[in-house]
Amino acid sequence: MSILELPRLAEELPFWENTLWNRIYEVNVLQSKLRLVSGIRSWVEEKFGSVSEVEDHKIIRVTNLITGEGALFNSLRSKRPMTRFPSRDLDSLVEEHRQGCPFCSPEDRTPEDSFGRIRGKYCLTAANLTKYDGYHSLIIPREHHPLRFDEDMVEDYFQVAARWFHEVNVYAASEGDSTATLYPFLMWNCLWPAGSSVVHGHLQVTVTPKRHYPKVEQLRQCSLRYAYNYSSNYFQDLYVLHKALGLSWAEDEFRLLSLLTPIKEKEVWIFPPLGPVTFDKLGLVGRAVCRVLNRLKQQTPIQSFNVAVYLPPLEMEADAVGWKEFPILARLVDRGNVFNRTTDFGAMELFATSVISSDPFSVARLLRP
Repeated sequence: MSILELPRLAEELPFWENTLWNRIYEVNVLQSKLRLVSGIRSWVEEKFGSVSEVEDHKIIRVTNLITGEGALFNSLRSKRPMTRFPSRDLDSLVEEHRQGCPFCSPEDRTPEDSFGRIRGKYCLTAANLTKYDGYHSLIIPREHHPLRFDEDMVEDYFQVAARWFHEVNVYAASEGDSTATLYPFLMWNCLWPAGSSVVHGHLQVTVTPKRHYPKVEQLRQCSLRYAYNYSSNYFQDLYVLHKALGLSWAEDEFRLLSLLTPIKEKEVWIFPPLGPVTFDKLGLVGRAVCRVLNRLKQQTPIQSFNVAVYLPPLEMEADAVGWKEFPILARLVDRGNVFNRTTDFGAMELFATSVISSDPFSVARLLRP
């Protein structure tokens, strides 16, 4: 199956899943036609493999009617010419950056939070010199290479994040800042295309007061409207629908989706079944994230990625205002070859809609165990 077959697959869904499809998604097939002049035909055939496919090809547009998100799928874009930096061996380049790396000596060369450092088996925390928010720190692995990690290591990173969130909550209360609800956020940017300025692998944790970051809050509000309109949980229905299409599956206690409206290439969602949200599960989320990343590393040349984890407020009495049915949600995307000069984000992604070359059906086939 492929994204080109999505209109037919949606029509053939069983009654309930078809109901969910019509409730959540809309798909359009756009026919793209052009005429190749003689001077470019041989170049097109060499680069794209088929003149006729370029002159007449389909673009699939998928829109999420609940969140307003969308994506345009065109596999030809994966074959477009890219300007690249001179080819290098990534491992040797990473090794070059070990010399003088402050994150390789974090106790001596990175600041610590006002409440001190948190240490795990494979990592420790450091305060961020240039903060996004009032509370913003780093989780620095002992391993320098940003792509060398296993499930035990990533579980430890995420557990240290949970402990950091707890310490921030305690510290804020001790500083008389206990009236505002605090909202945590965990992110992992790997190498330059993902926005990392330091080669040594590291994660980032932030806490913001009063309300969550806008994109997290937007998703929560959309899920609340969905529950009000349909008396059903948005995340559960999204999983059921993706599973019917072959784009979702369960592993251990987690659900994984190869998303139909990815923000960028190969977006995968990971979340536990609905139920009480507790921060002691964050380490298990880390193991699930690691499994997906390692499969992508084995199956595709993934070198750079972003991971974000949406989390409920630190004070769980906030359940009363609509967080009870919002799961811990990890989102991850592939950011491509580190030696590409051409970025994968442009005006379309920033201001209009996502433009995607990877097929969610292919991603699901890569990742399903």
